[in-house]
Amino acid sequence: MAELSDRAYRVVVQDGVRDLDALAEALGRDRDSAREVVDMLARVGLMLVNGEAFEPRPPRMPLQALADQYVRAAAAAREASEVLAEVWSRQMSTSDFLEVVTTTAQAMEVMARLHAEADNDVRALSIGPRGESPPQPSPQPGSHEAMRRGVSYRVVYGAQILHQRNVMAMIQDAVSLGQSARVFPDVPCNLHIADGKRAVLVAPMPGPERVHAAVFFEGGFLDSLIGVFETYWTLGVPITADPRDQGPSDDIRRLLSLLGAGLTDASIARELGVSERTVNRRIMALQDTLAARSRFQLGVQAARRGWL
Repeated sequence: MAELSDRAYRVVVQDGVRDLDALAEALGRDRDSAREVVDMLARVGLMLVNGEAFEPRPPRMPLQALADQYVRAAAAAREASEVLAEVWSRQMSTSDFLEVVTTTAQAMEVMARLHAEADNDVRALSIGPRGESPPQPSPQPGSHEAMRRGVSYRVVYGAQILHQRNVMAMIQDAVSLGQSARVFPDVPCNLHIADGKRAVLVAPMPGPERVHAAVFFEGGFLDSLIGVFETYWTLGVPITADPRDQGPSDDIRRLLSLLGAGLTDASIARELGVSERTVNRRIMALQDTLAARSRFQLGVQAARRGWL
């Protein structure tokens, strides 16, 4: 039901409202709007109307019938999409496993629909907005709602986004909602895959239509894109919502800064006044502490914690 209809039903049931004027006041609408809401509730079986008077009806059976109706409509739409896709593929030169959208608005709509319709899982590569005059990074529309309804998310972010404070906070918010997030230095594109059945690949374009999108359906290309994601996922460094650390010592901070400056182990050893073996041992200990499999990953994890 629409939000206004839901509110109206609750007011009638919980507050005992039985006339249009009182209902209109409770909803903050005019009398005609209240009448329209009551009539709509009556059409779906949630209200019994007799002239100006109305009474609420038990909701379970009417809403179950309405839900069944939507399920049948969705099944019919899916069946129609398959039939029409077959017609399209017979008559057109393009393939039925690929659709291309060539406006920014269409690309954003396709992305939002992917998240809204995901049932089980979403896998994504993310490098943030691209194209001419891109907007500020923000959560994908529908993604937080999908996580709240139980859809699992695994996302690999390009390392460059860690340089933007607002993006890091945004990622950690998503992780707190249940997203599993990793970071890798050379993520090439924005790619979203829903339920292993559909993928949207977004690419920057010159001109006012700053992005186009390719939508892949089940088939060999989609399988390849899933394989690409899984490769980056394996290589990525985990991001957590709460690092839960007390920060490094001054010696560790200096070691990290020298590493970040690109010095060799021998040069770092001279700067710290220790042996090269000691430098190597300290770096390996830091990698174990921060669950980093490489020095690059060590730098990412240290930067994420604010150690650099």
